[in-house]
Amino acid sequence: MKEIPPIDVPHTIRLIEDFIRTRVSEAGAKGIIIGLSGGIDSAVVASIAVRALSPKKVFVLFLPSSTTPSTDLNDVKTLCSQLELSYTEIDIQNFVDILAEKIQEEENPSHLEWANTKPRIRQVIQYFFANRLNYLLCGAGNKSEIMIGYFTKFGDGAADLLPIGDVYKTHVIQLGKYLNVPESILTKTPSAGLWEGQSDEAEIGMSYLQLDAILYGLERFQTENEVASYLQIPVVDVKKVRVMIYQSEHKRRGPLVFKLGIRTPSIDWRIPLVKPSDV
Repeated sequence: MKEIPPIDVPHTIRLIEDFIRTRVSEAGAKGIIIGLSGGIDSAVVASIAVRALSPKKVFVLFLPSSTTPSTDLNDVKTLCSQLELSYTEIDIQNFVDILAEKIQEEENPSHLEWANTKPRIRQVIQYFFANRLNYLLCGAGNKSEIMIGYFTKFGDGAADLLPIGDVYKTHVIQLGKYLNVPESILTKTPSAGLWEGQSDEAEIGMSYLQLDAILYGLERFQTENEVASYLQIPVVDVKKVRVMIYQSEHKRRGPLVFKLGIRTPSIDWRIPLVKPSDV
């Protein structure tokens, strides 16, 4: 499988640092909150955030459930020690159990509605602390997963800023190596830990290497046949990715607004807005 071209890692990190500082300043926030999972994406975001703001302005939460691999906590501890960060741990399983009791249904982690419940509970907790501290919630979604909708709507997809949202997964790994993210995190099999034995690549149906190569070609307006021919893969694999992009479009947009007035939110009122002179 042919890899996508590498990025200029130091330059990319500087740009992301500036992005984080600018967003925090514009919002009048005091810092950012990050939910560390023990995975590469949140580790890279936390590492860059510390460089951009300092450890004192980065609040870390670790929110495990009964299906969270035991190694994740060790990796979070190692990373936080390296970055001079403290973390707050809250087990969310009690929240899941209460929901199961209230709706009189047993939890089945492998079912989509239950798998999506955990990221949404985590976001409720993270926004609670964000409101309390006047911090922004920093998401860890990468471009590969955002483009195919591989995230939970109003769960891990809900955030105030997405520093690596335009960075392919294979490029995130490049950033992680440069930032000296612990080897145990760099080499870990990507998983959201929503059920036992879950693997991101198994769910997606292909490796991140292949996914990124396909997305890279489609982003550059290559046809499905051109992408398949260049990568020497079946065209059905390219079609599969294009379908995932199409069917997940609603996850990348806010709620659709019915247009009635002259200037409609999210349609005619666009960002960035011009800053008023008295602000």
